[in-house]
Amino acid sequence: MQVYDLKSRAAVRFLHKNGIAAAVSQKEITTTSNHEDVEYPKGFVGDLAQFICNTGYKQQKWISIGASIALCSAVLGQRVKTESGMRCNVFINALAPTAAGKEHGRRMIDRILCAAGAESIIAGDEIASDVGIIDQLSHQPQLIYLLDEFGKFIRRTSVGSNPYLVGILEMLMKLYGVSDGTYRSGWKKTDHENSRKIIIQPHLVLYATATPEQFWPTLNTDLISNGFLNRFFIFENEEETPIEQNVAEPVIPPRIIEQVRELYSLPVVPLGSLSTEPMPLLVRADDKAKALLADAQLYWREKSNEDNKARDLWKRANDMTRKLSLILCAANFTKERRGQITEVEMSDAIRITNKLCNNASNKALEYLGDTNHERFLMKLYHKIKERSTGISNRELSRCFQSVSASYRSQILDQLVEAGRIKPMKIQNSERVSKGWIALDD
Repeated sequence: MQVYDLKSRAAVRFLHKNGIAAAVSQKEITTTSNHEDVEYPKGFVGDLAQFICNTGYKQQKWISIGASIALCSAVLGQRVKTESGMRCNVFINALAPTAAGKEHGRRMIDRILCAAGAESIIAGDEIASDVGIIDQLSHQPQLIYLLDEFGKFIRRTSVGSNPYLVGILEMLMKLYGVSDGTYRSGWKKTDHENSRKIIIQPHLVLYATATPEQFWPTLNTDLISNGFLNRFFIFENEEETPIEQNVAEPVIPPRIIEQVRELYSLPVVPLGSLSTEPMPLLVRADDKAKALLADAQLYWREKSNEDNKARDLWKRANDMTRKLSLILCAANFTKERRGQITEVEMSDAIRITNKLCNNASNKALEYLGDTNHERFLMKLYHKIKERSTGISNRELSRCFQSVSASYRSQILDQLVEAGRIKPMKIQNSERVSKGWIALDD
């Protein structure tokens, strides 16, 4: 269960308006957080997500929504923008345990784009260097990378690695921020002349997959404070054994292929224009959608002011929602039919954003640390905190079998001294044993 603090009226109003609350009291609102409460967004993004989910050998509803958003973002690149000039480029990371079917979304993005004649925007399944990214974008300024083993990728590109790899993360952040501007490389001397790469409104989309065990331990405060992690939409399904489905080789419905073609054929510049620079279609939000967003912003501001290391993740909630609402709306466009962002798209975008931010901030608090010692301390503490009635030493030992008893005892003593846990007696059917319980923060 997730618990929302109701000290402010803004939080109450926001949760009520967006249908998040399942039960209300003076002290808390509780909502279910399992994957059974996942709803497909309205419109083409939801239809595409449902198709992706239904054709996988494992049922991955939440991750399929992420794959659908990534695909629509890729084909809409340089074609639409919000009133503030925001573009629909997204970085998405899909997390699920090994053999849980997370690869299906990546394969279906590739297959659908190829079937719709948009194969040229598929950049590949690996990034060799920051220079390689720019070389590709200089030939095709609208690209999607389909990456696997993303946790390993983060480790390879961290400080201390090959300098060609370390520059990748910095380049990705830079390109994310200039989707409405121009990227200019430094001057490079060749045999005959000096040259530089200039890319106008680069649109780069990432769709990456990883296991939670591989990805979350790579977290450190730098990846959050420098803005890299909170640029990602992290769709996580932790079920080790998702429902298996009896499926055949997927056959893409003609209606899906046709709509992706429609989106990809939307003009980058207005018909008849002589401009060589992209001139995206302005997609406005109606008044009801703006009112929903304004209420949500009050709630996000409170979350980003909380005194913890994960609060920076909430500072991007506003941008995430506006990008999502743009994608959800524009994914229904055709050459003849356009529209505004309504409260339907905005409500779906807010709901998705909150689910993403809640999960990411909870996991960041569990794993966040600058050293392995700090990360293990947080992991052990949150394992104890999960059990509101306490957890026995024996069960803790089973959860952390790879850690020596002496080191685990040292961490427990440290948490007791810090006033975060206290020892207690655990009564089971056979005996009374020593255990631990988390104290209120």
